[in-house]
Amino acid sequence: MVQIGNIHFGSADTAIKPTINILEASLLWDLLVARYKCIEETQIYQNYAHDADLKAMIKYGIDFLEKQINELERQMNLYKLPMPNRPPKSINQGVNSLVLSDQFIFSQIFEGCQTFIDYLARMSRSITSNDPLRQEMTKFLTEELFLFDKLVRFAKVKGWLNTPPIYKE
Repeated sequence: MVQIGNIHFGSADTAIKPTINILEASLLWDLLVARYKCIEETQIYQNYAHDADLKAMIKYGIDFLEKQINELERQMNLYKLPMPNRPPKSINQGVNSLVLSDQFIFSQIFEGCQTFIDYLARMSRSITSNDPLRQEMTKFLTEELFLFDKLVRFAKVKGWLNTPPIYKE
């Protein structure tokens, strides 16, 4: 029997079962719960957005989150961890309100992305027993940084980035 990571070739009864320690299981659970909350909030913002470019960026973000959620759910199943309650697949409130401005919606999403960069960095450094899980979290961090770069560029075009003034002596 040959085992490479969690992929097994040969007799299943000799395969090493995937293992995870309690801290890693807790981090995985917490990240999945946080991603569920994030996608639910993003779907709500999608209902309030007016700007076509912002709606497209939000759609990209929802697809990004769904991909990560699917991978996290796969990891939870791999380690036979109980699943948290999943939010609805979509939220369609049919609301066309000016209560939330497009710039406010963007700033909420932008701050959430900044928070997740820190969260994923701390999480990646805390996973020391399970190499494949740490690699997956490092991949998530890299993807989050890529998304952050897209958001910064988008905000610059829209004039929605609060940029500090240039320091001059």
